Amino acid sequence: MQLTITTEKREEIERIQQEFRRYLSPEEITRASSTAINGVLNRAKNRVQRLVAKEYTVSAKYMGRMLKVNPRSRPSTLWGGIEAYMLPIPLIAFPSKQRGSSVAVTMHKGRPSLIRNAFIATVRGRGGGGPHTGIFSRGHYEKGAARKFYYYTKEERRRGGIGRTSTGKVRITQRMGTSPLSMALNDTVRRGVVEYIDKEAAARVQGILTSRVKKIRG
Repeated sequence: MQLTITTEKREEIERIQQEFRRYLSPEEITRASSTAINGVLNRAKNRVQRLVAKEYTVSAKYMGRMLKVNPRSRPSTLWGGIEAYMLPIPLIAFPSKQRGSSVAVTMHKGRPSLIRNAFIATVRGRGGGGPHTGIFSRGHYEKGAARKFYYYTKEERRRGGIGRTSTGKVRITQRMGTSPLSMALNDTVRRGVVEYIDKEAAARVQGILTSRVKKIRG
């Protein structure tokens, strides 16, 4: 997830840095600016969590585990970013309920959907891993630009071959939802975070540089 500061704000930060050159060395200014950038990114990460939780039904705490500040700013680079987990997360991470032979799931707030021929179950992890609960159905994900789930027909199940494991059982797949990266890049979320960074970056740099000058002056 790449978030950039607008040209106007970069110029404002450069003007602030210039004002402190009579009090601090270039090295001190870049170190302080790097600290400020990392502070803004940490707060921006929290902002992503909260904004995603407003748009989607996943909790801010869960989303927080899917995000990290990476790369962090260094004095030699003076830039950083927020990294979001790119792969889809299990549908069970969202509120879900079994309804007959289908499962009702709500990923976007106020936009429930029904997953047909699906069921909620707790299974043992592979390789001796602990049990986990998920939403499953008989079928598989099709590859391609429009990745979608393909349901095996009754005829395919009777025929065997396609849709079956090596032991002859009908293949069952855990259903996945959207990815944390996609949620973070939601227009509303991205716009809110960019506006926050633009608002806070220059103020944070000025605040830390002012604090450094006060320490030097005693």
